[in-house]
Amino acid sequence: MFVQAPIGGIHAVIFDRDHTLLHFDLPAIAQFEQRIHALIPEIPPGAAAAHWQAWRGPWPQTSTDEQRFWVLFWESLAQQYQVPAERSMLLQQIGPFYHTCFAVYPDTITCLETLRARGLRLAVLTNFELPSVDLTLQHVGIDPTWFDALLSSATIGVYKPDPRAYTLAAQALGLAPDSCLFVDDLEENVVAAQAIGMRAILIDRKNQSRYSGERIGSLDQLPQLI
Repeated sequence: MFVQAPIGGIHAVIFDRDHTLLHFDLPAIAQFEQRIHALIPEIPPGAAAAHWQAWRGPWPQTSTDEQRFWVLFWESLAQQYQVPAERSMLLQQIGPFYHTCFAVYPDTITCLETLRARGLRLAVLTNFELPSVDLTLQHVGIDPTWFDALLSSATIGVYKPDPRAYTLAAQALGLAPDSCLFVDDLEENVVAAQAIGMRAILIDRKNQSRYSGERIGSLDQLPQLI
């Protein structure tokens, strides 16, 4: 059953992840690629990232599926560069790596702590191909238990800005959409959330958007707007 908020009342904040809470750690990614190249010189730096971008599936929907996904991913990369089977096992030893590709914005943790101290519930809704949202948060020093729901496109089966994604996020919190505030760095995702009755705010860290609705340049600004 939905918990109805009073007029103007917000009970939870749903965050996008990439470019909202976290960003890609380019030096860490480059270092990781060099590590692969050092293990298997036939695989050039940048190959793992390119293989990720080119991957067309299957994508995992559960944590168990994700373990198998990484086996398939490394097997496929080794085959692409014709790495002998006995040395391709070096890639299997690397295992999951995607969660190590992120860093946290300096305003993120303080914002989350402030919202939690006010009694607001937190969630993540991300267009992410893997179920392991918790691992990305742990990697950057955010406790996943701060969040009542960690939803990725892999687990819910739909991508923002599909209205069903926002509805499922509200349902996961046991709240009506108008009890939730949504924060994302993409205008189309913010507009879609508003269309189902959520209050939604665009985070525009580089001040490049022409969006005319509610907009912030930093998560430092968010608590004062709730």
